[in-house]
Amino acid sequence: MDVNEINLEELEHEHPLTLVDLQLMHRDYLEDDDEYADEDLIKTQNFKCMCNQCDRQIDWYHRYYYTCDMPSCNYSLHKFCKEIPKILQFQGHPSHTLTLRRTLNDDKCRTCLKCHRDGIGYHCSTCNYGIDLLCATFMEQNTIHHPAHPHPLISFSVEPGLNKCFACKKKHEGHFYQCITCLNFLVNSDCLTLPIKLSLETQQFSHRHLLTLSYSFLDQLYDFECRICGMELEDEHLIYKCSKCMYYVHPDCATQRIEPFMSVFLPGLGNTQKNFKDVDHPNLLHLPADDESHILAHQISEKIFEGETWEQKRDKNVNLTHYRIDHPLLVLINNATTTTRVSLHDPMKRIKLLCNACAKPITKMPFYKCFEDDDYVLHEWCAQLPTILRNVLGHGGRHGHKFKLWNRDIFFLGIKCSICRLPCNGALYYYIDSKGVYFIDAHCAFMPREITHEAHADHLLTRVDGASSSHSGGVSKMECRACRVGIIESDTYFRCNACDFYLDCRCALHLPKTVRNKYDKHSLKLSYSPIEDHKGQYFCEVCEEDLDPGKWFYHCVECAQSIHSACAPLILQSEQGINSLSLEGVYKYINFKFTGKPIRSLHQHPVSVAPGTKNDGLCQLCGSELQSHLILKCLDCSFACHAYDVPSFEDLSRLFTMYKYEEKKRMKKQHGPQTNLEFYPSEMKRPETRDWKVIDDPFFQ
Repeated sequence: MDVNEINLEELEHEHPLTLVDLQLMHRDYLEDDDEYADEDLIKTQNFKCMCNQCDRQIDWYHRYYYTCDMPSCNYSLHKFCKEIPKILQFQGHPSHTLTLRRTLNDDKCRTCLKCHRDGIGYHCSTCNYGIDLLCATFMEQNTIHHPAHPHPLISFSVEPGLNKCFACKKKHEGHFYQCITCLNFLVNSDCLTLPIKLSLETQQFSHRHLLTLSYSFLDQLYDFECRICGMELEDEHLIYKCSKCMYYVHPDCATQRIEPFMSVFLPGLGNTQKNFKDVDHPNLLHLPADDESHILAHQISEKIFEGETWEQKRDKNVNLTHYRIDHPLLVLINNATTTTRVSLHDPMKRIKLLCNACAKPITKMPFYKCFEDDDYVLHEWCAQLPTILRNVLGHGGRHGHKFKLWNRDIFFLGIKCSICRLPCNGALYYYIDSKGVYFIDAHCAFMPREITHEAHADHLLTRVDGASSSHSGGVSKMECRACRVGIIESDTYFRCNACDFYLDCRCALHLPKTVRNKYDKHSLKLSYSPIEDHKGQYFCEVCEEDLDPGKWFYHCVECAQSIHSACAPLILQSEQGINSLSLEGVYKYINFKFTGKPIRSLHQHPVSVAPGTKNDGLCQLCGSELQSHLILKCLDCSFACHAYDVPSFEDLSRLFTMYKYEEKKRMKKQHGPQTNLEFYPSEMKRPETRDWKVIDDPFFQ
């Protein structure tokens, strides 16, 4: 044996060594796992020490290393330095095998042409060819491991290059790592070195929990968008997430420093800057309203309309004689003004008292009540509706035509509003021209031109009238932020001129700030995104169906209970099962008051108009489902049919185009085919984990 040849036993450490897996806790890590603390995950990813064999750094990306079992001994080795072979087949010298031996400091490595530094190396005695330990372990030194991919990754270039990263699906110029098994998979070092845990605390965006880096989005329950840029998240891209709160952001969005002036271009997310002055908008309506009828009350009481009011007439008992009915109305100050006790609208007691003009709940006094018809009630402000309106949005109003208040009995199946397309059997304004009759319900007739909304509080929202919209034609996609339904050119909606924030008129006007429901003892608040610390799937307490928290909904934090926004008005037991899964946003019959009054001559027994429920089954005339449709229901037998299937009313239906309510086609997002994600890295230099905490740069303060 050559005197310089080494036995592997000579390299053994005096104490026992243990193999450590630095990525053990990161592999298949579940965010809600309590087995590992966030601090331990951060500390492990930032781990560094020196190898006592090659004098090079050991880090988290090596994955494995050996450490001494003795607490007082800091001896550590790369896994490949501990497991070096005695005989090496080196590709730079394929003719002969190389043998491990001791070297002198003035011996030069034939590969890197530098003097040996490690005291050991590999040597060919036949050719006097030798390499140092660093060159012998070059591939291992530059191979990394990452929890995102099952195979080792290697940096394949010395100089930065331009390639597409398979982690973020973007082209980068920089260092790339390639999978040595899946050769077509690359990942940029910027994506590879993202911290597993991230604290998001900037001026515009923050989250109370640490975000976890996730290598795919295939397990999501719902469609979500990035909370910073507002763009939809792709299934197979890297994301930072907090599953406790269903909070998701793109890595680029989470780690970049955003200048404050850029906040006005973001789509209503984060802490935006106010872009209007209150003094310039004295009558600005701030939504959502505390009460469902507040908007109409505000517009009428503040006289924010152009039109003519009617002269109120009272009898000798000071009772009001209303223009729509021939009966005097009594002002109810309190329960002492009537011989029978009057109950206000109370969802907790399942008492429903709706105004006959606006179909909104009457929750406080005074209000008007008919002497002869106990079911006929009006808000105080609804009794003051003007008889003529000018400059009404859409249709004839914008041409200077007058819209008149309909002063006859409303057709019992109601009339579809030309603006919101919701059926209404309350107060309506109409206009007649050569093209037909245009009906607008009271809510749309008094729709404000500008609003603000809590969901987008710092930016002014301007009304866009569908027929006059010049903006929508140039926009590729508009979507209501509340219901996620597409907005088309003929719709009336509100938009932010500073960013891509849109609300259709129904969601803007008909969703109050809070609601009460029998299913919860607390008020449920309108929520615009998933609730913090709400783990698991959402479902609606009213309809008992799944609830998508990416759409606005009502939620009680104390009880962790949620309700679809469309199910919120359903407080009676008989209303269960009205809404079908295709309905989004606002309850379809929010402007319709169902009185249950009998209608004769259509069936052998009296029938009443009602919303179809799942229990009503199929129409006995056409055989299709009755759920969510306006139906005629027998009060004595099981007969039920669609209201628009009654032959004797065919001419009326054609005249008013009113009672076959055409449901708007909902644009459902479709999941593409889901495939297994493979994540592929890059780069010659050793990766350096980026800072796990994102803070504001003082330069931008």
